[in-house]
Amino acid sequence: MKNKKRWLLIGVAILIAGLLIGSKVYMDKQQEAKVRKEKMIEIVKSEEAKKEFEVVLTNLDSKALTSDGKINTYSISNDTIRKNLMGGINVVLVINDDANLTIEYTLNMINGHLEAGGVSYSGSLANLLEQNHNE
Repeated sequence: MKNKKRWLLIGVAILIAGLLIGSKVYMDKQQEAKVRKEKMIEIVKSEEAKKEFEVVLTNLDSKALTSDGKINTYSISNDTIRKNLMGGINVVLVINDDANLTIEYTLNMINGHLEAGGVSYSGSLANLLEQNHNE
């Protein structure tokens, strides 16, 4: 009987130790993810990223970010910033405060400089830009 209690106590102790170690590992991974997210936000909100966004915006609309352009403003939602599985950072820009007008970028660090990799934009934005060409 004493032998069974001893093994039961050892088993409970091992279980508690495992839970403590597992929760510590989980908390460490959560902290690492938070730090990575903060670093990505810092990169996406940097002046270098802003310049890269504006280059692409003016390629889409030569009068972008002026009163004459179809693209007047853009904003970045921190919720859209995520690591791209192929490298770089994915981010979505919301154009003119309209959630239907979006551009998704992949920002890549190439030779120490940020560059837009893949760029895709919503159908609604394509329609708005098409109106620009037809006028």
